[in-house]
Order: sequence, then structure tokens, then C-alpha cells
Amino acid sequence: MEKLREIIREDWSSVVPDNSLKASIETGGILSGLNSSFQGNDILFYSNRFFVFRRLKKLWELSEWDRSLDLSPDLLIPAGMRGKVSIRMDRARSVFNLSTYCDYNKVDRDSWNWLRGLFGSSGSLFLPRTGYYMVFRLQALSMWHPETTLRKILTANGISFRVRQRNGFAEIAVRDQSSIVGVLSNMKMFRTSLFLEEKAMLRSMKDRANKVVNCDASNIRKTIETAERQIDIAGKLMDNGKLWSLPESLRQLITARIENPTATLRELGESLSRPISKSTVEYRWRKIEKLAGVMSDKNKPRGADRHVPGKG
Repeated sequence: MEKLREIIREDWSSVVPDNSLKASIETGGILSGLNSSFQGNDILFYSNRFFVFRRLKKLWELSEWDRSLDLSPDLLIPAGMRGKVSIRMDRARSVFNLSTYCDYNKVDRDSWNWLRGLFGSSGSLFLPRTGYYMVFRLQALSMWHPETTLRKILTANGISFRVRQRNGFAEIAVRDQSSIVGVLSNMKMFRTSLFLEEKAMLRSMKDRANKVVNCDASNIRKTIETAERQIDIAGKLMDNGKLWSLPESLRQLITARIENPTATLRELGESLSRPISKSTVEYRWRKIEKLAGVMSDKNKPRGADRHVPGKG
């Protein structure tokens, strides 16, 4: 899982926007996904993902937000890099820019740039033992409504998702593997999408191998159970002396089973002096089982099953 996180960080941080508009839209996506609070005339954006702020600083220099403003003095980094990193911005200017670069109707053509920013600040990718999860965790009461924009982008691209409200956050999850790969590719996170496809391929191969092993184990168990039942029938026929009264073809089959206790029905048929098919083996054994059942009934003493009044 750590390897996946490293790939995501490197992949997400290495994408360079083509122009200042795309850089501005991605910046809007990043800030939309960060937790925030109003403090007087400022807005405080904060997160424990320090790599997001490094990316934000690079995008700021390319964007149309306010390139003359140096973010460094307003970037608050906790001692020892432990805890939440935060950045303070002018409230009026930030609200204006966020409303400009986070409105779906305005960023429609460059929506993947916005989504890439949002994924960096609020998105996660999980690969449990079964299934795949891409989750965006967003502040439910954010005034620039990133949840609404995200829903519209996913819906417009035919991507199904689930929404869950939890502890003041909206969690939007995409669970289809092919859809997740498509989202990653459109965000130009190609290394991550390839990694996910490799994982999916390996899982598919393992599942197939497990099914083959389980199928083989089931077939072996059935073969053993069938052989045990047939040997038991052969023993009964030998004990009651009726084996030699059977037709030669049936006697040969019983002898072959005794000599080959672990053989499959197909192998049993092929071992005869005149090989027969599996279906013929099955037919003959049904005859043997039926004859063995009839003979055992005939050998019962007369009246053995008859109830005698006053006894038993």
C-alpha cells in the first residue's frame, strides 16, 4: 500500500498544466478539497498532506490567481512536519477565485484539471483484498460546493458513484475498476493507472488459478468417493459369491476397479482389454449397483422384514 501512495504522489505532482487557465482550475480543485475555516478577513486552508502545498506553490506561479502574491510567508508548517499544514489567504479574493474556477459551467472543458487538483487534496485510492475504491472526502458545508461539481463531472462522463454523509463530510466513492482507471488516465496519472491495471491482471490470474485448484480438488474428491463406493460394492459381491455370476464385461470392470483404486472413470475404461468410453463405464456401473442391490435383497431370509405381532 505504501508503494501505491508513493506512486500516486509522484504521478500527481509531476503533471504540468498546458497554460495558466488550466493551472488556475487545478488550483481551484486543490483548494476546494482542502478543509477550510474563516478567520476574520482571511480563509485558512489546512491538510496533513504537505505534498499538496508544494504542488500548490508551483501551480500558483503558473496560474491567474495572484502571481504577485508570495505564498511562502502565509504557509504554516508544524514543527517536525507532524500535524496539519495550513495556508492563510485573503477571504474576498479567494471566494471570488473559487467561485470562478470551481463552477462546473465555467470549468467544463477543463474539468479533468479541476478533478486532478481535488484528488490531490481530498482523494484516496484503496486496493483491499477484493474490490477497488477511489474516494473523495469533502466538507459537506463548503460554500463553493465541490461535491456538486464532482457529481456533475462523474455523471457527465458516465461514471457511477456512491455518496455517503459522515461526520460533516460527504464521501463520494467510485468502485468500478475500469472507471477508476479511466479517471486516472484523464487526470494524466498514467503510472498510477498502469499500476492499477497490473494489480487487476494479477488478481484475475490468481482468481483463475484458485478456481482451477478448487475445481481439481473437487474432481479428485469425487473420484475418490466414487472409487470407494465401487470397491465397497465389489467387496460385497465377492463376499456373497455372486461376482462370478455376473456377465464377463461387468466382471472385468469390477476387477479393473480393484486393481486401479484411484483411477478416474475415463482411465478405468481405457484400462480394459477392449477400451470403453466414460459414459459406457458409468452405464455398466449403474447396472452393477442395481444388480448388487437386487441380490442383497434376495439373500435376506424370508420374513425378515415382516412384523410379527407381540414381538419387537
